[in-house]
Amino acid sequence: MTDVMTPLPLAETRDRRRYLTASGVALWGAQMGQVAVPLIAVSALNAGASGVSLLKLALTVPFVVLGLPVGAWLDRVRRRPVMIGADLVRAAALITIPIADRLDRLTMVHLFAVVVVQGVATVFFDLGTQSFVKDLAPGAHLARTNARLATITQTALIGGPPLAGWAAGLLSASTVLVVMALGYLWSAAWLATVTTAEQPRDDVPRRHLAREIREGVAFVVRQPVLRTVVIAGSMVNVGSAGVMTLVPVLALKQLGWSESELGAFLGAGGVGGLAGALCAVRLADRLGAGRAVLLVGIAVAPLALTIPLVGAPVPGPVAALGWAVVLFKIGFDSVLMMTFRQQATPSGLLGRVNGTMRVLFTGAVALGAAAAGVLASTVGIRWGLGVSAAFLACVWVPIALSPVRRMKAPRRCRLALGPGRPTA
Repeated sequence: MTDVMTPLPLAETRDRRRYLTASGVALWGAQMGQVAVPLIAVSALNAGASGVSLLKLALTVPFVVLGLPVGAWLDRVRRRPVMIGADLVRAAALITIPIADRLDRLTMVHLFAVVVVQGVATVFFDLGTQSFVKDLAPGAHLARTNARLATITQTALIGGPPLAGWAAGLLSASTVLVVMALGYLWSAAWLATVTTAEQPRDDVPRRHLAREIREGVAFVVRQPVLRTVVIAGSMVNVGSAGVMTLVPVLALKQLGWSESELGAFLGAGGVGGLAGALCAVRLADRLGAGRAVLLVGIAVAPLALTIPLVGAPVPGPVAALGWAVVLFKIGFDSVLMMTFRQQATPSGLLGRVNGTMRVLFTGAVALGAAAAGVLASTVGIRWGLGVSAAFLACVWVPIALSPVRRMKAPRRCRLALGPGRPTA
């Protein structure tokens, strides 16, 4: 990587900004939907923990089933039309929920169908986004554009759920879904204005997909750093999915919180996660990247256990602070773990390794949501939250037992990860 770059032509710079705008709107919409749809299930259909966990599962299953084959297919077609189509499908499916709710015809079956359609379309959009950027940002511009996209993605992951909670409290969950549908249409409109030509893909050789998948999975399993990244990341996803599934049910149905109060709780986590992402590079420079991941994990562990005790005996504001610190750790890890993954993976395997991890991490989200629902139904919501929080509290353990604790981030990663660097 080099800091010396030839500036892009004005048209390509404009297209890159339009692409990032469209991707950002779509990413924020997808994250807000993970809170808005369960909220409407709870408020309009009186759904319980099991119903909410099944909705979460329905959203994640398409990523597990379709992630690798869709990624391979997108290597042979033009990505931009696929992304536009995915936006239009998501908007059309989403708008049916507030319409059915207004007509008093909304059912859980309807919600499940919309969530599955959303999940399938999002698989195509997200993987298309990761591939299309190569045509928009050639050569040395690719790293900086990827950094911008990573920043947008992380911000959406952190800010989307609490924003949906706040908006649902101020307006309604149905109104949030209408705004999301309009956002998808806006994203499609921005993508339609991009004029940069994609590279032709007719000459891409037809490979044995199953063999390539096996090679990527085998490398992840054999490589110690990648294996640790998978274990730690999966623990985070299992725990956070369980918390995000059960906290709305506990807060709204047992603690008597308003949707605005729930939004404030989730918003505290959003602030913590964003702070963690912004502090990651500086702390890594001072402590060493691997040591920083380990020490922050150990420091955060006790506060994760305040989450299942929210309301009794832990007051809501104290539990919100604990959730903020847990999200600080998640935001912190999201930056450094990606760097570790890139350091440990040869460039020729990076695509397959990323695809493999995407499937595994999404599977962990599905497992966390499903397990939380089962535990809540059998032994109680607080026990389900306790198990989820235990996963979050113990993320430091695989780090301590692996070579990751001794890793250092390369100096040049500051170019890709540091905030505030201007693009050419």
